[in-house]
Amino acid sequence: MWRAVLAASLVAGCATVDRVGQSVGLSDGRGPAPDTALAAIQTAAPRTCPPGRTLDGANHEAFGPQHGVVAQDIAFTPLASDPTRAVRLRRLTIEPGGVIAWHAHDQVQGMALIVTGEMTEVRNSCMDLIRYRAGDVAIEDAQTAHGWRNDGDEPAVVLVAHVVARN
Repeated sequence: MWRAVLAASLVAGCATVDRVGQSVGLSDGRGPAPDTALAAIQTAAPRTCPPGRTLDGANHEAFGPQHGVVAQDIAFTPLASDPTRAVRLRRLTIEPGGVIAWHAHDQVQGMALIVTGEMTEVRNSCMDLIRYRAGDVAIEDAQTAHGWRNDGDEPAVVLVAHVVARN
């Protein structure tokens, strides 16, 4: 079956489908273009403050007020163990130069996966700026306060999953 789909896609000239059914676009006719979002998901791993550079209270502010950020909720699912809370999955798109203002996670914990682009984080517990690239995950526990900026030349897409109060 996959061979028929592949053959039809090649004739159409717009995409191929590999053996496991993942779409791989054709960029300029020289072969399949890499799917950077898929690569980021397949290689996802936490990024933390460099060893020996942690310090409680290292920072108390980041890059200024929030701008250049679009947030879109994707899904909510209630927690069976606590009907007052839910897991929220959200997509953030941050334009080049865009800022996610300083905020704390004492009430809302979760994690963020950089899908495309690059982001720079200032974190309350790290003396250094932390640079995140596609595939990097930021853990946002109850002790985390931080802010972000897109220092790259392209929009960054970040998927965030948080436990939030249920609406």
